[in-house]
Amino acid sequence: MRKYGKMIGVLLLMMLALGVLAGCGSDKPAAQKSRIDEIKQKGKLILATGNYRPFEYHDEKTNKIIGYDIDVAEAVAKKIGVPLEVQEMQFTSLIPTLQNGQADLVIAAMYITDQRREVVDFAEPYMDTGMVLVTMKNKTAINSVNDLAGKVVGVKTGATSEKVAQDIKAKGIDFEIKSYKETVDYLLDMENGRLDASINDLLNQLEYNKTHPDVRIVGEPFTKASLGIAAKKGDKELVDLVNTVLKEMKQSGETDKLYKKWLTGEK
Repeated sequence: MRKYGKMIGVLLLMMLALGVLAGCGSDKPAAQKSRIDEIKQKGKLILATGNYRPFEYHDEKTNKIIGYDIDVAEAVAKKIGVPLEVQEMQFTSLIPTLQNGQADLVIAAMYITDQRREVVDFAEPYMDTGMVLVTMKNKTAINSVNDLAGKVVGVKTGATSEKVAQDIKAKGIDFEIKSYKETVDYLLDMENGRLDASINDLLNQLEYNKTHPDVRIVGEPFTKASLGIAAKKGDKELVDLVNTVLKEMKQSGETDKLYKKWLTGEK
């Protein structure tokens, strides 16, 4: 019995020793690769964006995508030390593309909303704006949202303009909402008489009106919003880097330069 007792004791000691060793090993998790290092290893920063002048649009001469947002994205890519790859897509595809890991960032004049905050992380706002009602100069009967009763109003599918239109309609103003894939499509339809009015972002509309003088903005913006740069949920390291870049751009005066270059046209 003593013999068996000694053997059992030895076995227990061996098992205990193995358990301690295994425990020590588990206390040392495998080193996690930095998110920024992952982008560097990939060799590029992938940006998902749309088509929303003056933030991102095709240059008429080169067909290259240019704009305010593209310049900001280039600054982020430069900070990381990799080239920027731009993927243009419909606005409704931007967040799913980010969630699927097919893009690192979304910069597309995107409003920061509580609904979007639930599925992506935003850096600090990089510009403030708001939604405005627009119509043709010859539509003198439309001077506020209250004048939209019985009218047809153009908006962008899945964008803030569509939600704002739905909110206005929910307040008891009965009008038809017609949704389009791109902002320029419903603005052109409005000019061609197929829509009575449209709802658009103020900054985008200011740019559009530079080349379409027969379109007018009705009153002041009736919403206030901030534009944000989106990253995948939990991608804190990349969000922090974007915030650093935005802060540096503001302090250096680059933010003001870009605003004049793309929004107001000042030299």
